[in-house]
Amino acid sequence: MTRGGAVLLAAVSTALLAGCGSDSTDDDGPALPALGPIVAAAPATGPPITEVVVLGRLLLGPEDLPSGMEQVPESALGLSGSGGAETRPAECAEVLQPLARQRPDALTRYAVGFNGPNFSSIDIDAATFPNDKLSGAFDEVQQTLRKCTSYSGTDADQAAIDYRLGGLEQPAAGDASTSFQLRLTSEGFTLVSLVTLVQVGNTLTQVSVTAPESVDPGVLTDLTAAQVRSLKQVPGP
Repeated sequence: MTRGGAVLLAAVSTALLAGCGSDSTDDDGPALPALGPIVAAAPATGPPITEVVVLGRLLLGPEDLPSGMEQVPESALGLSGSGGAETRPAECAEVLQPLARQRPDALTRYAVGFNGPNFSSIDIDAATFPNDKLSGAFDEVQQTLRKCTSYSGTDADQAAIDYRLGGLEQPAAGDASTSFQLRLTSEGFTLVSLVTLVQVGNTLTQVSVTAPESVDPGVLTDLTAAQVRSLKQVPGP
């Protein structure tokens, strides 16, 4: 996710300023499913993508997304910092960060982001790794998730934020895949991100759909399948 936790924090801050929020006083919400076993990367097949322009052309565009989504300008992607936001433990700031930021040994990286109505967003980031780094990258991202099933933090304005992370059932995709959900709550306002991490050859891609309160898992399923087809350069149905 190109903007990672930053998009969630920005949406929460904007919503609170606008006076939007959940009427619920139960910040814990429903219990989240446990994360399943760590998924191993499949053996890489074919040459890695070494040209950033090629990788960029393979990521989904506005024509592939639900109506109402507008692409974020490239200049607004890949924020260099957290804007003063912090998490406890500090390592949980890695959750939803771009894959290439979590593992800087990627050969190529690219990201796209889209904003929709009511603080919704779709973010896709991809990173291609050499054969000897691919498995470690896929494993490391999943290890971080398991260390951060419940954590806290503050945004740039020092507003308190609670995070809960859990498993998410999604169809198998690509050469290997795993999914999770993240619920972020601040002052009664909740944002939910449903995320799939998928491997296609030497490329890992993170597809995330975010909206207040709830997200239709089918949207993530369809986007992930479309992204896999594009990375494999297979025409859609």
